[in-house]
Amino acid sequence: MAKPFGGKRPQNLRHTLRRFMDYLGRHKIMLGVVGLLAAVSALAALLGTYMIRPIVNGVLENGSAAYLAGVVALTAGIYIVGALSTLGYTQLMVRAAQKILQDIRRDLFAHLQTLPLHYFDTNRKGDLMSLFTNDVDTISDALNNSFAVVIQTFIQVAGTLLLLFVLNWRLSLLVVVGYIAMFWYINYSTQRSRAFYARQQASLGELDAYMEEMIAGQKVVKVFNHQQADMAAFAARNEKLREAGTGAQSYAATMIPAVVSIGYLNYAVIAVVGGLMVMWGWSDLGSLASYLVFVRQTTLPINQLTQQGNFLLAALAGAERIFTVMEEKPEID
Repeated sequence: MAKPFGGKRPQNLRHTLRRFMDYLGRHKIMLGVVGLLAAVSALAALLGTYMIRPIVNGVLENGSAAYLAGVVALTAGIYIVGALSTLGYTQLMVRAAQKILQDIRRDLFAHLQTLPLHYFDTNRKGDLMSLFTNDVDTISDALNNSFAVVIQTFIQVAGTLLLLFVLNWRLSLLVVVGYIAMFWYINYSTQRSRAFYARQQASLGELDAYMEEMIAGQKVVKVFNHQQADMAAFAARNEKLREAGTGAQSYAATMIPAVVSIGYLNYAVIAVVGGLMVMWGWSDLGSLASYLVFVRQTTLPINQLTQQGNFLLAALAGAERIFTVMEEKPEID
């Protein structure tokens, strides 16, 4: 009887990333442009928020309509550049992702043609087919949703921290405490959910393989009146997939609410302390206004990072299954 194709927990994450980076390297120019546009988009968002400071302080100091119109126009220009950059990298990333997926499917199919018949006799056809559907789809989700966003998020987090210290280093110490709490929980939840994502991909492949085998052999099933036994076997595999999916999604689903809650608490504390500092003359109102917007925005890139982490975990589990097959020794002619 054919054995299920194993989708074990990633044993060599570096090797999987190295193989994946080889495919990315084939389109490095296009991906480089995507990264550059994502960086411009992130910097435009940061600079546009910082412009709140000169706008507020300028209005309070002189109230000149010409000055206000100038800084507002400059801010609008910054946001327009950011919007155009976002439009550019999203469209370009779609094309780059499809080219990478095309390479992976082509290489996987070509390698399957070189494997001996014994390999196909001992691995379920449905599980092998799921490599081209489920596992490739997870990689597609990660490329389309994560590559540019991770670059943009990293720049936003680093740039936000830098500008927070420029605006008010005392309040920034409180922000750092909130960041530490957020990243600690993200790391904890990611470590817990990684194993469940690998099990989910393996269980999904096993279920697909079993369905393919049973549907193809329906005549034999009915001849031997084996419906009840097949239902029991399907229910067991379905339950295994449910448990793995529940475990993965349970940890993943808590990350965003936890990060948001920590961000709200941090914002409330900083708003109170910052207001007192303005009253005592330790800070100006424009800096506080810009600062509070930055603090409010700190949870957004971190939330995006946690969401992309889910895509990346599923993609790595699927990529390792694909690369495991591609590393099987071919048949010698």
